[in-house]
Amino acid sequence: MELRVGVVGCGNIFNLAHKNALRAVEGIRVAACMDIDGERAKAGAREFGAEPFTDLDEFLSLDLDVVEILTPTYTHAELAIKALKAGKHVIVEKPIALTVEEGEKMIKTAERQGLHLLVGHVRRFDRRWIQMKEIIKKRNILPMHIRKSEVQNLPFPKDYWYWDEGKSGGVALDLGVHVTDFLRWFFESEPVSVYAVGKAIKEEARANGTFDHFVMMIRFEGGRTGIAEVSWAYPYPSRYGVFYHHVDIIGKNGRIRYTPLDTPVVGVAKANFEMPRFSPLLSTFPDAFERELRHFFAVIKGKEEPAVTAEDALVALRIAERAKESARTGEVVEV
Repeated sequence: MELRVGVVGCGNIFNLAHKNALRAVEGIRVAACMDIDGERAKAGAREFGAEPFTDLDEFLSLDLDVVEILTPTYTHAELAIKALKAGKHVIVEKPIALTVEEGEKMIKTAERQGLHLLVGHVRRFDRRWIQMKEIIKKRNILPMHIRKSEVQNLPFPKDYWYWDEGKSGGVALDLGVHVTDFLRWFFESEPVSVYAVGKAIKEEARANGTFDHFVMMIRFEGGRTGIAEVSWAYPYPSRYGVFYHHVDIIGKNGRIRYTPLDTPVVGVAKANFEMPRFSPLLSTFPDAFERELRHFFAVIKGKEEPAVTAEDALVALRIAERAKESARTGEVVEV
């Protein structure tokens, strides 16, 4: 059975990751691409020999099995609910929504319609973290404390939607849900409370009254603790922002540490010194997006059970939302 797929949003994450991943997945056909920018819709559609659209209702009236939503966070809920009500399964980029309340509405709509709502928490499909989790199990590490950092230089100008907390949720939410989900996934334990501190370092963050560096201290059940550090303020010049991960896991029976800075730097000397990046997304290698989409389409076909559920995505969002509350009040907040 070939699934007919429609893509909404032909901007950054489409071009960086999903376009090539969709090409690599078997058993699907991208039939339509929709974007409010007509030129982007046409460019996206050309990649697949698909139809371009700028009108959502027209797009949703098509005979599509799945709608993939790759738009700014603040549009996720409205688009997903409309697609679900139109009888389409939905794959949506993380975060599931801008607020927990919106995420809950999306989940309820999917349940009522009897359709799948799958959220792109792509870290769960990255070989590095899958392998690390397997080692933890095999060696019986029993993690009790994990520190996970994801840091980059956000290269966009201050009027870009990422810097507007009312559209992206800010770094605590946009990048934070990757780490809150990672901690819960690795601990296999539920969050209890969070204390958080935010900083506005770059001029773009200060101009928008938002944080670009954020640290969460999260208590999980069973006496486990996690530190999540996320940043858009790291001073690496790059078109998409060089993305670094640092992970330190301390368990009852061992320790695991990983950081790209532990590995030798490959440098190229020409007229100036360069550090080439062989993937435009060091945060997640492109094959993880392929693995994620292959799995999501298998779930929709009834061949696999979801490795990450919409409820998982909602918990990741809830922790980040509570952390933002903690940073505002200076108090520990129950999750």
